[in-house]
Amino acid sequence: MTGVSLDLRTQSYGSPQQPQNGSLQIQNGFIVRKSSRMSLSGSREKDKLLLVLCRYLSRKKVVMLILLSFALMAFLSGFFTTNREDSSESTIFDHFNDAYNTSLQFSRKFGSQKDDNSSFQTTLSVCEENPPIHHFSPPLSSESTIFHSNFCQNFAFPPPPPGDRRRPGPRPCPVCYLPVEEAIASMPRVPSPSPVLNHLTYFHEESSTKTEPHEGSDFGGYPSLKQRNESFEIKESMTVHCGFVKGCRPGYKTGFDIDISDLVELEQFHDIIVASAIFGNYDVIQQPTKISDHAIKNIPFYMFIDEETESYMRNSSLLDYRMKVGLWRIIVVHNIPYTDSRRNGKVPKLLLHRLFPNVKYSIWIDGKLQLVVDPYKLLERFLWRHNATFAISKHYRRFDVFEEAEANKAAGKYDNKSIDYQIDFYRNEGLTPYSEAKLPIISDVPEGCVIIREHIPITNLFTCLWFNEVDRFTSRDQLSFAAVRDKIMGQVDWSVNMFMDCERRNFVIQAYHRDLLEHMPPPNLRRNRDSIPVSVSVRGNPIARNPVKKSPVKRGKGERRTRSRRHSKNPSNRDNMVF
Repeated sequence: MTGVSLDLRTQSYGSPQQPQNGSLQIQNGFIVRKSSRMSLSGSREKDKLLLVLCRYLSRKKVVMLILLSFALMAFLSGFFTTNREDSSESTIFDHFNDAYNTSLQFSRKFGSQKDDNSSFQTTLSVCEENPPIHHFSPPLSSESTIFHSNFCQNFAFPPPPPGDRRRPGPRPCPVCYLPVEEAIASMPRVPSPSPVLNHLTYFHEESSTKTEPHEGSDFGGYPSLKQRNESFEIKESMTVHCGFVKGCRPGYKTGFDIDISDLVELEQFHDIIVASAIFGNYDVIQQPTKISDHAIKNIPFYMFIDEETESYMRNSSLLDYRMKVGLWRIIVVHNIPYTDSRRNGKVPKLLLHRLFPNVKYSIWIDGKLQLVVDPYKLLERFLWRHNATFAISKHYRRFDVFEEAEANKAAGKYDNKSIDYQIDFYRNEGLTPYSEAKLPIISDVPEGCVIIREHIPITNLFTCLWFNEVDRFTSRDQLSFAAVRDKIMGQVDWSVNMFMDCERRNFVIQAYHRDLLEHMPPPNLRRNRDSIPVSVSVRGNPIARNPVKKSPVKRGKGERRTRSRRHSKNPSNRDNMVF
C-alpha cells in the first residue's frame, strides 16, 4: 500500500479529498503538502501524523523515542528544581545577611582617649533586637486578661520536709498549680511593660581583638571595661554586646552555627517554648512527663547538642532522620565557640532570646533534669500569678556569693585564681555579703538549672549582661548573677522572682551526669553491697555454728604469712554457710 492509496478525507464524512492546483504530490512514497488554502482540523492533523509515525517507524524505535523523551523531561525537571532550591537557599542567606543588618555603621577607636595608648581601630555594626516579623498570630484581645481563680486560695505553703538517713539532701515540697485550662486562660494577651528600656540592639564586629588584659572570647567579643560599665546605664534605647558578634543572625556564620533548616524552624512564632542542651555527651536526655495534650500540640521542645553528642545518639539508635527524641526536637550545633562543654551550654541558656527572636515565653531546664509538670502550670505559678517577667530558684543551702565562691573552690569547680579574681573585682565594685538589709531579696545565689522568663527588652538585657560576665570571668554563673541583678535593680523598677529550691524540685527530677551513671554499679549489686550479713541455715540446720577462734600462731622472721585462707577439706562444713 503506497501513499497514493491513502484515503484522505475532509470534514464532510466520506467524500474523498480532491487535489487542487497540485497541492498534493507524491515523492518517494511520502506525501508532501504544499501551501494550501484549506485548513484541516487539529484532530485530523494529529491523527495523520500519528498514522505516519506508526507506519514508517518500527515499534522498537517508538519505544526508544518515548524513553528518550521521558529521560529528557526528567533531566530538565531536576535541573530546574535544583536551580529553584539554590535560589531559595540564596534567598534565605540574603535574608540572614540583609534583614538583620541596619544601615547604621560607625567606627570606634579603642584606647584613643583614656583607656590606653593603643591606636587599634575596629568597625562595629548594630544588629536590631528582632528581625522583621511577618507571621504573627493576632492577639485574642487588645487588653491584658486578668484571670482570678480560687483553686489555690486556701493553700498554705508548708516548710520543706526534713531529711532522713536514706535521703539526707534537699527534698521537694508541695506546690499548688492551677489546672491546665485555668492556667491557659490566665496567660496575658499583651507583653509586660519593660521599664525604661524599650529598644535593644546588639553589636556586630567583623573581627574581635583583645585590647585589654581581661578575659573574653571571639564569640562574645572583647568589650572594654568602659563599654561594660556603660551597658549597665539603663536608657530607653541601648546597644550592648550579647554574643554572636561575628554576625547579626545568631547561628549563621557566628560560631555556634546551626543548619539552615533549623534556623528557619527557630524563626517561627511561638507563645511558649521549652529548651535544654547537652554538650560533650555530658548528660542523658530526659523525657518530659505529665504534659497536657494542648502543650504537646502548641509548645515545642528544643534540645541543643553538639556533634559529639549527635554521634553518640546516632550510634545508640536514639536519633533518626526526623531529628526527634520523644518530645525533643534535636538542634545540632556546629563550630562550638568554647572548649569547655559547660561554657557552651551557657549560650542557649542565657541567650535564648537571640536564638528564638519570635518567642514570648521560654522555660530553660538543664540537660540532666526531667520536667514532670505542664509548662502552662509553671508559667502561671511563677510568672503570671506574681506579675513577674523573670523567675529562678534560689540555692538550697547558700545565700551569699562569697560563700558560694569558697564552695566552688573547695569542690574544684573552676580555677581558684580565676574565682578569686572575679570575687575581688565584684568586691571592689561594691558587692557586699548577703544580709537582711537586702530584703525583699531573699538570696544572692541562684540554682540556675531552671530559668522561666518572658522575652521583653529588660529581661533580654539582663541575660545579655549576665552572659557577658560569664564570658569575661568564670563560667560559674552563680557568682555573677547578683552583681548584674543589683546593678539593673538599682536603676529601674524591676525584680527577679526567686522561689524556693524545694519548689523547683517539685516540677523537675534531677538525674546524675553520664560519667557518674556509667561508673555506678547495677541497682541489685548496690542493694547487695548495702545489705547486712545475716546467718542463713542450709540443709535443715536451724543455727549456724559459731566459728572457733584460734589463737594466733607465732611465726619466725623468715616465714611469710599467706594471704589466702586454708579451707578445710571436710565436706560436712558445707552444710553451715554464712552469707
